[in-house]
Parts: sequence; C-alpha cells; structure tokens
Amino acid sequence: MNMTLIIRQATKADLRSILLFEFRNRGWFSQFIPQQALSQQSEMYFKRLLTGKLKQFQYLVCLPNDVLIGRFSGQYLDDSSLEVSYRIAKNFTRQGIAQYVLKHLLLVWASHGINEVYAQVADHNQASIKVLLSCGFELQESQEKAIKIGPNIHDSLIYRWPIIEDVNPFFIKPDDPTIFPEHS
Repeated sequence: MNMTLIIRQATKADLRSILLFEFRNRGWFSQFIPQQALSQQSEMYFKRLLTGKLKQFQYLVCLPNDVLIGRFSGQYLDDSSLEVSYRIAKNFTRQGIAQYVLKHLLLVWASHGINEVYAQVADHNQASIKVLLSCGFELQESQEKAIKIGPNIHDSLIYRWPIIEDVNPFFIKPDDPTIFPEHS
C-alpha cells in the first residue's frame, strides 16, 4: 500500500460524508451485505452510532483531501468483546487498506479493554476472509445458509480475534525488551 491514509474516529460532523459514502457504494456493498442490513442504515441509524456508547468504535478511512474511502465499526457484544464490520469503496479494494486499518484498530480497541473481536462474513467473500486471517482472526464457527445476499443464500462464517498472547501473533508483551528496551 503506497498511499497516505488518515484513520480517525467518526464524529457527528461526518454524518453527511458517511451517508454519501454509503449511497455511492451501495451497489458494491450489496454484493457482501444483506439488503436488510443496508436498508437499516438511515440517517437516524448513523446519528445513533455517532452519539451513543458506540461512538468510540466508529472509524473512518480518508485520503489526505478528506475523501472517505472506508468505514470500520465496532459493536459491543459485552464489556470486553465487540463485533467489527467494515467496508472499503470498490475503487480502493485489493490495495491492503482493510488489512492495514484493521491491524491498527485491533491495537486501539485492545487498549480500550477489548479482549476479543468477532467478525461475521459470508462464505463467498474471499477478500474479507483473507483480511481477517492475515490479522490473526481464527474461524470460530460456520452457520449453514444463514445469510441472504440478493437472491443467494450463503453460509455465515464467524471469525474471532483473541488478545491472548499464545494465540494472537500481534500480541506484544509489555516486558519484551526488544520492544520496550527501558524495561530490561
């Protein structure tokens, strides 16, 4: 990935940009996200996300000229786990952006006390599966014929990212002298 990206928390001031991003990419997103989920994403839905408890888990991916090219969202499952969903504009896929951003957000979320992150993906979404695996997620379960996307019904794959050091290759021990020499 050879471009400068800005990853920042979304605010109420971003509402118009988010709605425009979703509208412009609706056809692309409809290949991977159920219509029911897309139709729920109204102005009111985004206002709630940007003002409620979940606002700390809403991130935008922008170009330096503030053009929105991606959106990452975390939803609490309980006090120490959340479910992540994300989308990248079609013109910016296959450039490593989702992987780059997700790796960074996992570290941010872990610093907020999140110990597990889950992601649900349809079995035909090979690009997202590749992103999740490259970020240390593991397949947790598979649900047959659980997601309807357009006229097709797909299996749902549930992936899990644990912060446990023995399982997660991105976990950094605070006392590791190669990372934090002042602790040695």
